[in-house]
Amino acid sequence: MLVTHLFHSGVLIELDNHLLLFDYYQGKLNLNKEKPLYIFVSHRHYDHYNPEIFKLDHPHKTYILSDTLRHKYEANYVDVHQEYIFDDIKVKTLLSTDEGCAFLVETEKQTIYFAGDLNWWHWEGEPEKDNLWQKEIYQQEINSIQQPIDLAFVVVDKRQEESYLLGLQYFLKHVKTRYIMPIHYFGDYTITQQLQNEKLDNPYQAHIIPVHHRDETFEIF
Repeated sequence: MLVTHLFHSGVLIELDNHLLLFDYYQGKLNLNKEKPLYIFVSHRHYDHYNPEIFKLDHPHKTYILSDTLRHKYEANYVDVHQEYIFDDIKVKTLLSTDEGCAFLVETEKQTIYFAGDLNWWHWEGEPEKDNLWQKEIYQQEINSIQQPIDLAFVVVDKRQEESYLLGLQYFLKHVKTRYIMPIHYFGDYTITQQLQNEKLDNPYQAHIIPVHHRDETFEIF
């Protein structure tokens, strides 16, 4: 499996027989045209959705988009808390704590989690009831993941300051995961070194992939 961090939350995964593109916003795309391309968008926010995805030069494209994006383009629109089959790909959707959905994708005997904006968003100065809702919904959605995850894309956003690890730490403790790539840091790659210096509670010994720059590719298994 080849995994390319494009920019912010955008990632491209190349499996033996599939290409999976999530939340493309910016970045250089190298697409193998001999493998079908599945394009996922978790929601309509500008930093997760670029309409240029509809102009991608590829002979076999399947669009799997949050129904927050319903518009003139022909695509498969998905709702939250649903399961879908697209060719030989199984997709389950979770409720985002911001907008749209998160994805659980199963194909080629691999299970991939992509958060979109599903995160434990705790902001200082926000009403306590709002922060409590964020906590409850995030834990509810992560607790619904029953199977082990091979590769997870989990939000780590330094704008949350002292609360920036809440979502990642809960995920590490409650979901058996092999590899985690942090997302949603707007090109601030100092987060990589910061994470390496944290003492995370990591009972399943998930490997956190250290991203140092945009358009960086990793061969993980």
